[in-house]
Amino acid sequence: MDQPNKNDAEFAEQLAVLRRRFADQLTDTLDELNRLMAGRGPNLPRDLLLQIHLRLHKLVGAGSTFGFPELSVQACALEEMVKGWLEGNKSAPRDQWKIWLEGLQALRASILVQDDLIEFNSVPEPVTSRLAARGVVRVAMVHSDESFSLMMCRGLRQFGYIVSAHQDLRSAPDELLSNPPHIVLMESPSDDDENDSIRNAVASLVGQKGRQAALIYFTRRADFPIHLLAAKMGAEAVFIQPVDVPMVAARIESLVRAREQQPYRVLIVEDDEALAEHYRLVLQAAGMLAERVSQPSAVLIALQALQPDVLLMDLYMPDCTGEELARLIRFDNAWQSLPIVLMSTESDLSRQGQALSSGADDFLLKPISDAQLVVGMRVRAARARKVAELMNQDSLTGLLKHASIKDRLTQEVDRARRNGKPASIAMVDIDLFKRVNDNWGHPMGDQVIKTLGNLLRQRLRRPDSVGRYGGEEFMVVLPECSESDAIRLLDDIRQRFADIVFRSGEQEFKVTFSAGIAVSTPGCEAHEMLAEADKALYEAKKSGRNQIRKLVVGKGSEHVDPAP
Repeated sequence: MDQPNKNDAEFAEQLAVLRRRFADQLTDTLDELNRLMAGRGPNLPRDLLLQIHLRLHKLVGAGSTFGFPELSVQACALEEMVKGWLEGNKSAPRDQWKIWLEGLQALRASILVQDDLIEFNSVPEPVTSRLAARGVVRVAMVHSDESFSLMMCRGLRQFGYIVSAHQDLRSAPDELLSNPPHIVLMESPSDDDENDSIRNAVASLVGQKGRQAALIYFTRRADFPIHLLAAKMGAEAVFIQPVDVPMVAARIESLVRAREQQPYRVLIVEDDEALAEHYRLVLQAAGMLAERVSQPSAVLIALQALQPDVLLMDLYMPDCTGEELARLIRFDNAWQSLPIVLMSTESDLSRQGQALSSGADDFLLKPISDAQLVVGMRVRAARARKVAELMNQDSLTGLLKHASIKDRLTQEVDRARRNGKPASIAMVDIDLFKRVNDNWGHPMGDQVIKTLGNLLRQRLRRPDSVGRYGGEEFMVVLPECSESDAIRLLDDIRQRFADIVFRSGEQEFKVTFSAGIAVSTPGCEAHEMLAEADKALYEAKKSGRNQIRKLVVGKGSEHVDPAP
Protein backbone atom coordinates (compact mmCIF):
# COMPACT_ATOMS: atom_id res chain seq x y z
CA MET A 1 0.00 0.00 0.00
CA ASP A 2 1.27 3.47 -0.82
CA GLN A 3 2.53 5.47 2.14
CA PRO A 4 1.39 9.06 2.64
CA ASN A 5 3.76 11.56 1.07
CA LYS A 6 4.73 14.43 3.36
CA ASN A 7 4.89 16.63 0.27
CA ASP A 8 1.14 16.08 -0.14
CA ALA A 9 0.55 17.56 3.32
CA GLU A 10 2.83 20.47 2.56
CA PHE A 11 1.02 21.12 -0.71
CA ALA A 12 -2.36 20.97 1.05
CA GLU A 13 -1.17 23.49 3.62
CA GLN A 14 0.09 25.81 0.90
CA LEU A 15 -3.32 25.61 -0.75
CA ALA A 16 -5.01 26.44 2.55
CA VAL A 17 -2.80 29.51 2.96
CA LEU A 18 -3.71 30.70 -0.53
CA ARG A 19 -7.39 30.10 0.14
CA ARG A 20 -7.28 32.19 3.33
CA ARG A 21 -5.43 34.97 1.53
CA PHE A 22 -8.00 34.98 -1.26
CA ALA A 23 -10.84 35.09 1.28
CA ASP A 24 -9.24 38.06 3.04
CA GLN A 25 -9.01 39.98 -0.24
CA LEU A 26 -12.57 39.27 -1.40
CA THR A 27 -14.19 42.02 0.65
CA ASP A 28 -11.79 44.62 -0.74
CA THR A 29 -12.45 43.42 -4.29
CA LEU A 30 -16.22 43.71 -3.93
CA ASP A 31 -15.90 47.10 -2.22
CA GLU A 32 -13.90 48.29 -5.21
CA LEU A 33 -16.57 47.02 -7.62
CA ASN A 34 -19.28 48.86 -5.72
CA ARG A 35 -17.15 52.02 -5.61
CA LEU A 36 -16.78 51.94 -9.39
CA MET A 37 -20.56 51.66 -9.76
CA ALA A 38 -21.50 54.35 -7.24
CA GLY A 39 -23.97 56.85 -8.66
CA ARG A 40 -23.82 55.43 -12.19
CA GLY A 41 -26.55 54.30 -14.54
CA PRO A 42 -26.62 51.84 -17.47
CA ASN A 43 -24.73 54.19 -19.84
CA LEU A 44 -21.23 53.24 -18.66
CA PRO A 45 -18.07 54.38 -20.49
CA ARG A 46 -16.16 51.62 -22.22
CA ASP A 47 -13.03 51.98 -20.09
CA LEU A 48 -15.12 51.47 -16.94
CA LEU A 49 -16.83 48.42 -18.44
CA LEU A 50 -13.37 46.98 -19.19
CA GLN A 51 -12.29 47.49 -15.57
CA ILE A 52 -15.45 45.82 -14.27
CA HIS A 53 -15.06 42.95 -16.73
CA LEU A 54 -11.47 42.36 -15.62
CA ARG A 55 -12.42 42.19 -11.94
CA LEU A 56 -15.34 39.86 -12.57
CA HIS A 57 -13.21 37.65 -14.81
CA LYS A 58 -10.69 37.18 -11.99
CA LEU A 59 -13.45 36.28 -9.55
CA VAL A 60 -14.83 33.69 -11.96
CA GLY A 61 -11.47 32.04 -12.45
CA ALA A 62 -10.39 32.04 -8.80
CA GLY A 63 -13.63 31.56 -6.87
CA SER A 64 -14.15 27.82 -7.29
CA THR A 65 -10.42 27.11 -7.04
CA PHE A 66 -10.30 28.67 -3.61
CA GLY A 67 -13.53 27.23 -2.25
CA PHE A 68 -16.16 29.74 -3.33
CA PRO A 69 -18.08 28.00 -6.15
CA GLU A 70 -21.22 30.10 -5.64
CA LEU A 71 -19.13 33.22 -6.12
CA SER A 72 -17.72 31.89 -9.41
CA VAL A 73 -21.17 30.92 -10.66
CA GLN A 74 -22.71 34.32 -9.93
CA ALA A 75 -19.71 36.32 -11.14
CA CYS A 76 -19.75 34.31 -14.39
CA ALA A 77 -23.34 35.40 -15.12
CA LEU A 78 -22.42 39.04 -14.48
CA GLU A 79 -19.30 38.77 -16.61
CA GLU A 80 -21.27 37.33 -19.53
CA MET A 81 -23.64 40.28 -19.48
CA VAL A 82 -20.78 42.81 -19.40
CA LYS A 83 -19.09 41.03 -22.30
CA GLY A 84 -22.31 41.32 -24.28
CA TRP A 85 -22.39 45.09 -23.70
CA LEU A 86 -18.73 45.44 -24.67
CA GLU A 87 -19.06 43.37 -27.83
CA GLY A 88 -22.22 45.20 -28.87
CA ASN A 89 -20.55 48.54 -28.08
CA LYS A 90 -23.77 49.79 -26.53
CA SER A 91 -25.34 50.73 -23.23
CA ALA A 92 -26.91 48.06 -21.08
CA PRO A 93 -30.66 47.60 -21.69
CA ARG A 94 -32.51 48.88 -18.65
CA ASP A 95 -34.04 45.47 -17.78
CA GLN A 96 -30.61 43.82 -17.92
CA TRP A 97 -29.11 46.66 -15.92
CA LYS A 98 -31.53 46.09 -13.03
CA ILE A 99 -30.82 42.36 -13.04
CA TRP A 100 -27.07 43.00 -13.21
CA LEU A 101 -27.14 45.34 -10.18
CA GLU A 102 -29.12 42.77 -8.19
CA GLY A 103 -26.53 40.14 -9.13
CA LEU A 104 -23.69 42.40 -8.01
CA GLN A 105 -25.26 42.75 -4.58
CA ALA A 106 -25.75 38.98 -4.42
CA LEU A 107 -22.00 38.41 -4.77
CA ARG A 108 -21.43 39.53 -1.21
CA ALA A 109 -24.19 37.21 -0.01
CA SER A 110 -22.43 34.25 -1.66
CA ILE A 111 -19.34 35.03 0.40
CA LEU A 112 -21.34 35.26 3.62
CA VAL A 113 -22.66 31.76 2.97
CA GLN A 114 -19.25 30.20 2.38
CA ASP A 115 -16.46 32.44 3.68
CA ASP A 116 -15.37 30.25 6.61
CA LEU A 117 -15.32 26.88 4.85
CA ILE A 118 -11.54 26.98 4.59
CA GLU A 119 -11.21 26.53 8.34
CA PHE A 120 -12.65 23.01 8.55
CA ASN A 121 -9.98 21.05 6.68
CA SER A 122 -6.81 21.80 4.78
CA VAL A 123 -8.57 20.90 1.53
CA PRO A 124 -12.31 20.70 2.34
CA GLU A 125 -15.20 19.70 0.18
CA PRO A 126 -17.08 22.98 -0.17
CA VAL A 127 -20.61 23.17 1.12
CA THR A 128 -22.41 24.34 -1.98
CA SER A 129 -25.57 23.75 -3.90
CA ARG A 130 -26.27 20.52 -5.67
CA LEU A 131 -26.53 22.48 -8.90
CA ALA A 132 -23.05 23.89 -8.46
CA ALA A 133 -21.75 20.40 -7.71
CA ARG A 134 -23.29 18.96 -10.83
CA GLY A 135 -22.46 22.05 -12.91
CA VAL A 136 -24.05 25.43 -13.47
CA VAL A 137 -27.55 25.40 -14.93
CA ARG A 138 -27.94 28.45 -17.14
CA VAL A 139 -31.40 29.71 -18.08
CA ALA A 140 -32.12 32.30 -20.78
CA MET A 141 -35.37 34.25 -20.32
CA VAL A 142 -36.59 35.68 -23.65
CA HIS A 143 -39.72 37.77 -23.30
CA SER A 144 -40.88 41.21 -24.40
CA ASP A 145 -42.85 41.82 -21.18
CA GLU A 146 -40.23 43.37 -18.90
CA SER A 147 -42.21 42.99 -15.67
CA PHE A 148 -43.02 39.32 -16.35
CA SER A 149 -39.41 38.64 -17.30
CA LEU A 150 -38.09 40.32 -14.14
CA MET A 151 -40.54 38.36 -11.97
CA MET A 152 -39.47 35.05 -13.51
CA CYS A 153 -35.76 35.87 -13.26
CA ARG A 154 -35.98 36.80 -9.60
CA GLY A 155 -38.05 33.74 -8.78
CA LEU A 156 -35.82 31.27 -10.62
CA ARG A 157 -32.69 32.69 -8.99
CA GLN A 158 -34.20 31.73 -5.64
CA PHE A 159 -33.92 28.12 -6.84
CA GLY A 160 -30.22 28.56 -7.67
CA TYR A 161 -30.40 28.93 -11.46
CA ILE A 162 -28.22 31.42 -13.34
CA VAL A 163 -30.70 33.48 -15.34
CA SER A 164 -30.11 36.05 -18.07
CA ALA A 165 -32.88 38.18 -19.57
CA HIS A 166 -33.36 39.10 -23.25
CA GLN A 167 -36.23 40.88 -24.97
CA ASP A 168 -35.78 39.14 -28.33
CA LEU A 169 -33.99 35.91 -29.18
CA ARG A 170 -32.84 37.21 -32.55
CA SER A 171 -31.05 40.16 -30.97
CA ALA A 172 -29.62 38.16 -28.05
CA PRO A 173 -25.85 38.39 -27.58
CA ASP A 174 -23.77 36.20 -29.87
CA GLU A 175 -22.35 34.49 -26.81
CA LEU A 176 -25.79 33.12 -26.02
CA LEU A 177 -25.66 31.32 -29.36
CA SER A 178 -22.03 30.25 -29.12
CA ASN A 179 -22.42 29.02 -25.51
CA PRO A 180 -26.06 27.90 -25.39
CA PRO A 181 -27.93 27.90 -22.07
CA HIS A 182 -29.33 24.68 -20.72
CA ILE A 183 -32.89 26.03 -20.71
CA VAL A 184 -34.55 28.67 -22.92
CA LEU A 185 -37.78 30.22 -21.65
CA MET A 186 -39.53 32.30 -24.32
CA GLU A 187 -42.88 33.68 -25.36
CA SER A 188 -44.55 31.97 -28.29
CA PRO A 189 -44.33 33.67 -31.72
CA SER A 190 -47.39 35.72 -32.59
CA ASP A 191 -47.60 35.44 -36.40
CA ASP A 192 -46.33 33.33 -39.26
CA ASP A 193 -44.09 36.06 -40.71
CA GLU A 194 -41.72 35.95 -37.76
CA ASN A 195 -41.91 32.21 -37.22
CA ASP A 196 -39.11 31.46 -39.68
CA SER A 197 -36.67 33.89 -38.11
CA ILE A 198 -37.49 32.69 -34.61
CA ARG A 199 -37.28 29.08 -35.77
CA ASN A 200 -33.78 29.79 -37.14
CA ALA A 201 -32.72 31.37 -33.85
CA VAL A 202 -34.06 28.40 -31.89
CA ALA A 203 -32.29 26.00 -34.28
CA SER A 204 -29.02 27.78 -33.50
CA LEU A 205 -29.51 26.90 -29.84
CA VAL A 206 -30.72 23.37 -30.49
CA GLY A 207 -27.79 22.58 -32.81
CA GLN A 208 -27.43 20.20 -35.71
CA LYS A 209 -26.39 17.07 -33.78
CA GLY A 210 -28.97 16.92 -31.04
CA ARG A 211 -30.37 19.25 -28.45
CA GLN A 212 -28.14 21.61 -26.56
CA ALA A 213 -30.87 23.70 -24.93
CA ALA A 214 -34.33 22.65 -23.76
CA LEU A 215 -37.10 24.98 -24.89
CA ILE A 216 -40.10 26.03 -22.78
CA TYR A 217 -42.82 28.33 -24.14
CA PHE A 218 -44.98 30.91 -22.37
CA THR A 219 -48.25 31.88 -24.01
CA ARG A 220 -51.53 33.54 -23.11
CA ARG A 221 -53.42 31.30 -25.55
CA ALA A 222 -54.34 27.72 -24.77
CA ASP A 223 -55.38 26.75 -28.29
CA PHE A 224 -54.20 23.83 -30.39
CA PRO A 225 -52.26 25.84 -33.06
CA ILE A 226 -49.95 27.39 -30.44
CA HIS A 227 -49.27 24.01 -28.83
CA LEU A 228 -48.68 22.43 -32.23
CA LEU A 229 -46.22 25.18 -33.17
CA ALA A 230 -44.41 24.64 -29.87
CA ALA A 231 -44.20 20.90 -30.57
CA LYS A 232 -42.86 21.50 -34.10
CA MET A 233 -40.18 23.80 -32.74
CA GLY A 234 -39.05 21.15 -30.26
CA ALA A 235 -40.46 22.62 -27.05
CA GLU A 236 -40.39 20.45 -23.94
CA ALA A 237 -43.28 22.27 -22.23
CA VAL A 238 -45.84 25.07 -22.64
CA PHE A 239 -47.07 27.25 -19.77
CA ILE A 240 -50.18 29.41 -19.97
CA GLN A 241 -49.65 32.85 -18.43
CA PRO A 242 -50.02 33.86 -15.66
CA VAL A 243 -47.80 31.12 -14.27
CA ASP A 244 -46.28 30.25 -10.89
CA VAL A 245 -42.49 30.33 -10.67
CA PRO A 246 -42.37 27.10 -8.55
CA MET A 247 -44.20 25.22 -11.33
CA VAL A 248 -41.68 26.41 -13.91
CA ALA A 249 -38.78 25.58 -11.58
CA ALA A 250 -40.17 22.07 -11.09
CA ARG A 251 -40.29 21.49 -14.85
CA ILE A 252 -36.74 22.85 -15.28
CA GLU A 253 -35.51 20.54 -12.54
CA SER A 254 -37.19 17.59 -14.24
CA LEU A 255 -35.48 18.41 -17.55
CA VAL A 256 -32.11 18.90 -15.88
CA ARG A 257 -32.36 15.59 -14.00
CA ALA A 258 -33.20 13.76 -17.21
CA ARG A 259 -30.13 15.18 -18.94
CA GLU A 260 -27.67 14.77 -16.09
CA GLN A 261 -28.45 11.09 -15.54
CA GLN A 262 -25.52 9.04 -14.35
CA PRO A 263 -24.03 6.54 -16.84
CA TYR A 264 -25.67 3.14 -16.99
CA ARG A 265 -23.66 0.46 -15.16
CA VAL A 266 -23.17 -3.01 -16.66
CA LEU A 267 -21.39 -5.97 -15.11
CA ILE A 268 -20.08 -8.52 -17.64
CA VAL A 269 -19.47 -12.13 -16.57
CA GLU A 270 -17.57 -13.88 -19.36
CA ASP A 271 -14.74 -16.41 -19.06
CA ASP A 272 -13.38 -15.41 -22.48
CA GLU A 273 -11.37 -12.45 -21.27
CA ALA A 274 -10.69 -11.03 -24.72
CA LEU A 275 -14.36 -11.08 -25.61
CA ALA A 276 -15.33 -9.65 -22.23
CA GLU A 277 -12.87 -6.81 -22.74
CA HIS A 278 -14.34 -6.14 -26.18
CA TYR A 279 -17.81 -5.88 -24.70
CA ARG A 280 -16.52 -3.60 -21.97
CA LEU A 281 -14.81 -1.24 -24.41
CA VAL A 282 -17.87 -1.08 -26.68
CA LEU A 283 -20.16 -0.21 -23.79
CA GLN A 284 -17.67 2.26 -22.40
CA ALA A 285 -17.42 3.97 -25.79
CA ALA A 286 -21.22 4.28 -25.73
CA GLY A 287 -21.02 6.20 -22.45
CA MET A 288 -21.75 3.37 -20.03
CA LEU A 289 -19.73 2.27 -17.02
CA ALA A 290 -18.84 -1.38 -17.63
CA GLU A 291 -16.79 -3.80 -15.54
CA ARG A 292 -15.93 -7.44 -16.23
CA VAL A 293 -15.17 -10.54 -14.22
CA SER A 294 -14.01 -13.89 -15.60
CA GLN A 295 -14.55 -16.07 -12.52
CA PRO A 296 -18.13 -16.76 -11.34
CA SER A 297 -16.90 -16.84 -7.75
CA ALA A 298 -16.09 -13.11 -8.01
CA VAL A 299 -19.59 -12.07 -9.09
CA LEU A 300 -21.11 -11.31 -5.69
CA ILE A 301 -18.24 -9.04 -4.69
CA ALA A 302 -18.37 -7.29 -8.06
CA LEU A 303 -22.13 -6.77 -7.71
CA GLN A 304 -21.69 -5.05 -4.36
CA ALA A 305 -18.91 -2.83 -5.68
CA LEU A 306 -20.54 -1.74 -8.96
CA GLN A 307 -24.27 -1.87 -8.11
CA PRO A 308 -25.02 -2.51 -11.81
CA ASP A 309 -28.18 -1.67 -13.69
CA VAL A 310 -27.78 -4.83 -15.80
CA LEU A 311 -25.87 -8.11 -15.41
CA LEU A 312 -24.68 -9.54 -18.76
CA MET A 313 -23.61 -13.16 -18.35
CA ASP A 314 -22.41 -16.03 -20.52
CA LEU A 315 -24.56 -19.15 -20.45
CA TYR A 316 -21.70 -21.63 -20.47
CA MET A 317 -18.69 -21.20 -18.16
CA PRO A 318 -16.13 -23.73 -16.86
CA ASP A 319 -17.25 -23.88 -13.22
CA CYS A 320 -20.98 -23.39 -13.59
CA THR A 321 -23.66 -22.41 -16.06
CA GLY A 322 -25.18 -18.98 -16.36
CA GLU A 323 -28.56 -20.26 -15.24
CA GLU A 324 -27.02 -21.77 -12.07
CA LEU A 325 -25.25 -18.50 -11.33
CA ALA A 326 -28.46 -16.54 -11.94
CA ARG A 327 -30.30 -18.76 -9.47
CA LEU A 328 -27.53 -18.22 -6.89
CA ILE A 329 -27.65 -14.43 -7.35
CA ARG A 330 -31.42 -14.41 -6.78
CA PHE A 331 -30.87 -15.92 -3.31
CA ASP A 332 -30.09 -12.37 -2.16
CA ASN A 333 -33.15 -10.11 -1.94
CA ALA A 334 -31.00 -7.14 -2.97
CA TRP A 335 -30.73 -8.58 -6.51
CA GLN A 336 -34.31 -9.75 -7.00
CA SER A 337 -35.07 -6.95 -9.46
CA LEU A 338 -31.66 -6.84 -11.21
CA PRO A 339 -32.05 -7.56 -14.95
CA ILE A 340 -29.94 -10.60 -15.86
CA VAL A 341 -29.25 -11.12 -19.55
CA LEU A 342 -27.74 -14.42 -20.66
CA MET A 343 -25.75 -14.73 -23.88
CA SER A 344 -24.66 -17.81 -25.80
CA THR A 345 -24.39 -19.40 -29.21
CA GLU A 346 -27.20 -21.73 -28.07
CA SER A 347 -29.93 -21.47 -30.72
CA ASP A 348 -32.24 -24.15 -29.30
CA LEU A 349 -35.31 -22.24 -28.19
CA SER A 350 -36.25 -24.83 -25.57
CA ARG A 351 -32.76 -24.59 -24.08
CA GLN A 352 -33.01 -20.81 -24.06
CA GLY A 353 -36.38 -21.05 -22.34
CA GLN A 354 -34.94 -23.39 -19.72
CA ALA A 355 -32.17 -20.90 -19.04
CA LEU A 356 -34.65 -18.05 -18.69
CA SER A 357 -36.78 -20.00 -16.22
CA SER A 358 -33.84 -20.11 -13.81
CA GLY A 359 -34.06 -16.41 -12.96
CA ALA A 360 -32.67 -14.68 -16.03
CA ASP A 361 -34.73 -12.05 -17.84
CA ASP A 362 -33.53 -12.15 -21.43
CA PHE A 363 -31.29 -13.97 -23.88
CA LEU A 364 -28.86 -12.63 -26.51
CA LEU A 365 -27.62 -14.93 -29.26
CA LYS A 366 -23.91 -14.79 -30.05
CA PRO A 367 -22.30 -13.33 -32.05
CA ILE A 368 -23.66 -10.05 -30.74
CA SER A 369 -23.06 -6.99 -32.89
CA ASP A 370 -21.74 -3.87 -31.23
CA ALA A 371 -24.93 -1.98 -32.07
CA GLN A 372 -27.12 -4.78 -30.70
CA LEU A 373 -25.06 -4.89 -27.50
CA VAL A 374 -25.30 -1.15 -26.91
CA VAL A 375 -29.02 -0.88 -27.65
CA GLY A 376 -29.84 -4.01 -25.65
CA MET A 377 -27.98 -2.85 -22.53
CA ARG A 378 -29.24 0.73 -22.76
CA VAL A 379 -32.90 -0.27 -23.07
CA ARG A 380 -32.72 -2.78 -20.21
CA ALA A 381 -30.80 -0.40 -17.96
CA ALA A 382 -33.27 2.42 -18.59
CA ARG A 383 -36.18 0.14 -17.77
CA ALA A 384 -34.47 -1.10 -14.61
CA ARG A 385 -33.87 2.44 -13.39
CA LYS A 386 -37.46 3.40 -14.05
CA VAL A 387 -38.66 0.42 -12.03
CA ALA A 388 -36.26 1.35 -9.22
CA GLU A 389 -37.61 4.91 -9.23
CA LEU A 390 -41.18 3.69 -8.97
CA MET A 391 -40.22 1.38 -6.12
CA ASN A 392 -38.05 3.79 -4.12
CA GLN A 393 -39.27 7.30 -4.93
CA ASP A 394 -42.24 9.22 -3.62
CA SER A 395 -44.80 9.77 -6.38
CA LEU A 396 -45.52 13.42 -5.51
CA THR A 397 -41.99 14.78 -5.08
CA GLY A 398 -39.74 12.27 -6.83
CA LEU A 399 -37.68 12.06 -3.63
CA LEU A 400 -36.83 8.87 -1.76
CA LYS A 401 -39.67 7.19 0.11
CA HIS A 402 -39.82 6.87 3.89
CA ALA A 403 -38.20 3.43 4.05
CA SER A 404 -35.53 4.28 1.47
CA ILE A 405 -34.33 7.46 3.18
CA LYS A 406 -34.19 5.63 6.53
CA ASP A 407 -32.04 2.95 4.89
CA ARG A 408 -29.78 5.68 3.51
CA LEU A 409 -29.40 7.14 7.01
CA THR A 410 -28.36 3.75 8.38
CA GLN A 411 -25.79 3.35 5.59
CA GLU A 412 -24.25 6.77 6.20
CA VAL A 413 -24.12 6.35 9.99
CA ASP A 414 -22.34 3.03 9.50
CA ARG A 415 -19.96 4.69 7.04
CA ALA A 416 -19.29 7.52 9.50
CA ARG A 417 -18.45 4.97 12.18
CA ARG A 418 -15.93 3.30 9.85
CA ASN A 419 -14.17 6.38 8.51
CA GLY A 420 -14.33 8.49 11.65
CA LYS A 421 -15.99 11.44 9.87
CA PRO A 422 -19.24 13.00 11.07
CA ALA A 423 -22.57 12.55 9.35
CA SER A 424 -25.48 14.91 9.91
CA ILE A 425 -29.23 14.50 9.64
CA ALA A 426 -31.91 17.16 9.34
CA MET A 427 -35.63 16.74 9.84
CA VAL A 428 -37.50 19.44 7.90
CA ASP A 429 -41.17 20.24 8.38
CA ILE A 430 -43.34 22.88 6.64
CA ASP A 431 -44.76 25.37 9.15
CA LEU A 432 -48.53 25.63 9.62
CA PHE A 433 -49.14 23.39 6.64
CA LYS A 434 -52.75 22.71 7.64
CA ARG A 435 -53.47 26.40 7.04
CA VAL A 436 -52.13 26.08 3.50
CA ASN A 437 -54.58 23.27 2.77
CA ASP A 438 -57.45 25.03 4.56
CA ASN A 439 -56.89 28.43 2.95
CA TRP A 440 -55.69 27.49 -0.55
CA GLY A 441 -56.81 23.90 -1.08
CA HIS A 442 -55.04 20.54 -1.20
CA PRO A 443 -53.75 20.91 -4.80
CA MET A 444 -51.90 24.06 -3.72
CA GLY A 445 -50.68 22.18 -0.64
CA ASP A 446 -49.23 19.54 -2.95
CA GLN A 447 -47.55 22.30 -4.95
CA VAL A 448 -45.91 23.68 -1.79
CA ILE A 449 -44.62 20.21 -0.88
CA LYS A 450 -43.23 19.67 -4.40
CA THR A 451 -41.58 23.08 -4.38
CA LEU A 452 -39.73 22.41 -1.13
CA GLY A 453 -38.74 18.97 -2.42
CA ASN A 454 -37.28 20.54 -5.58
CA LEU A 455 -35.45 23.22 -3.62
CA LEU A 456 -33.90 20.65 -1.26
CA ARG A 457 -32.80 18.49 -4.17
CA GLN A 458 -31.28 21.45 -6.02
CA ARG A 459 -29.42 23.07 -3.14
CA LEU A 460 -27.92 19.97 -1.50
CA ARG A 461 -24.49 18.59 -2.33
CA ARG A 462 -24.02 15.68 -4.71
CA PRO A 463 -23.48 12.98 -2.02
CA ASP A 464 -26.44 14.14 0.09
CA SER A 465 -29.80 12.36 0.15
CA VAL A 466 -33.28 13.71 0.74
CA GLY A 467 -36.55 11.87 1.17
CA ARG A 468 -40.16 12.61 1.94
CA TYR A 469 -40.52 11.23 5.44
CA GLY A 470 -44.29 11.66 5.50
CA GLY A 471 -46.89 14.33 4.76
CA GLU A 472 -45.10 17.69 4.77
CA GLU A 473 -41.98 16.36 6.54
CA PHE A 474 -38.63 15.62 4.89
CA MET A 475 -35.43 13.91 6.01
CA VAL A 476 -32.03 15.10 4.78
CA VAL A 477 -28.95 12.89 5.18
CA LEU A 478 -25.59 14.68 4.93
CA PRO A 479 -22.55 12.35 4.82
CA GLU A 480 -19.17 13.70 5.93
CA CYS A 481 -20.84 16.91 7.05
CA SER A 482 -20.04 18.69 10.32
CA GLU A 483 -22.62 20.43 12.45
CA SER A 484 -21.58 23.91 11.28
CA ASP A 485 -21.69 22.88 7.61
CA ALA A 486 -25.13 21.31 8.05
CA ILE A 487 -26.46 24.43 9.77
CA ARG A 488 -25.12 26.71 7.06
CA LEU A 489 -26.52 24.57 4.25
CA LEU A 490 -30.00 24.15 5.75
CA ASP A 491 -30.30 27.77 6.78
CA ASP A 492 -29.52 28.90 3.24
CA ILE A 493 -32.33 26.66 1.98
CA ARG A 494 -34.65 27.94 4.73
CA GLN A 495 -34.14 31.54 3.67
CA ARG A 496 -34.60 30.76 -0.02
CA PHE A 497 -37.84 28.87 0.63
CA ALA A 498 -39.22 31.71 2.77
CA ASP A 499 -38.72 34.09 -0.17
CA ILE A 500 -40.69 32.02 -2.68
CA VAL A 501 -44.04 33.53 -3.64
CA PHE A 502 -46.93 31.11 -4.23
CA ARG A 503 -49.99 32.25 -6.17
CA SER A 504 -53.56 31.04 -5.94
CA GLY A 505 -55.74 32.93 -8.38
CA GLU A 506 -55.14 36.61 -7.77
CA GLN A 507 -53.76 36.08 -4.26
CA GLU A 508 -50.17 35.51 -3.15
CA PHE A 509 -48.72 33.89 -0.04
CA LYS A 510 -45.44 32.64 1.40
CA VAL A 511 -44.57 29.56 3.45
CA THR A 512 -41.71 28.74 5.84
CA PHE A 513 -40.22 25.58 7.32
CA SER A 514 -38.49 24.58 10.54
CA ALA A 515 -35.68 22.05 10.89
CA GLY A 516 -33.92 20.05 13.56
CA ILE A 517 -30.33 18.88 13.11
CA ALA A 518 -28.37 16.09 14.78
CA VAL A 519 -24.78 14.98 14.16
CA SER A 520 -23.29 11.52 14.58
CA THR A 521 -20.98 10.76 17.47
CA PRO A 522 -18.67 7.74 17.83
CA GLY A 523 -20.77 4.64 18.43
CA CYS A 524 -24.16 6.28 17.87
CA GLU A 525 -26.92 4.50 15.99
CA ALA A 526 -29.17 5.79 13.23
CA HIS A 527 -32.33 5.62 15.36
CA GLU A 528 -30.64 7.73 18.04
CA MET A 529 -29.75 10.45 15.52
CA LEU A 530 -33.29 10.40 14.17
CA ALA A 531 -34.74 10.80 17.66
CA GLU A 532 -32.40 13.71 18.40
CA ALA A 533 -33.24 15.48 15.14
CA ASP A 534 -36.96 15.03 15.90
CA LYS A 535 -36.50 16.61 19.34
CA ALA A 536 -34.63 19.54 17.83
CA LEU A 537 -37.39 20.01 15.23
CA TYR A 538 -39.99 20.03 18.01
CA GLU A 539 -38.05 22.77 19.79
CA ALA A 540 -37.85 24.81 16.58
CA LYS A 541 -41.63 24.58 16.20
CA LYS A 542 -42.28 25.39 19.85
CA SER A 543 -39.94 28.40 19.73
CA GLY A 544 -41.71 30.22 16.91
CA ARG A 545 -41.06 28.25 13.69
CA ASN A 546 -39.07 29.36 10.61
CA GLN A 547 -35.81 28.44 12.30
CA ILE A 548 -33.27 25.67 12.73
CA ARG A 549 -32.38 23.99 15.99
CA LYS A 550 -29.59 21.58 16.79
CA LEU A 551 -29.68 19.10 19.63
CA VAL A 552 -26.91 19.24 22.19
CA VAL A 553 -26.86 15.90 23.97
CA GLY A 554 -27.44 16.34 27.67
CA LYS A 555 -28.25 20.05 27.34
CA GLY A 556 -31.40 20.17 25.26
CA SER A 557 -31.62 22.18 22.07
CA GLU A 558 -29.92 25.36 20.94
CA HIS A 559 -31.20 28.06 18.60
CA VAL A 560 -29.20 28.32 15.41
CA ASP A 561 -28.21 31.73 14.11
CA PRO A 562 -25.47 31.20 11.51
CA ALA A 563 -22.96 34.02 11.76
CA PRO A 564 -22.27 35.92 8.52
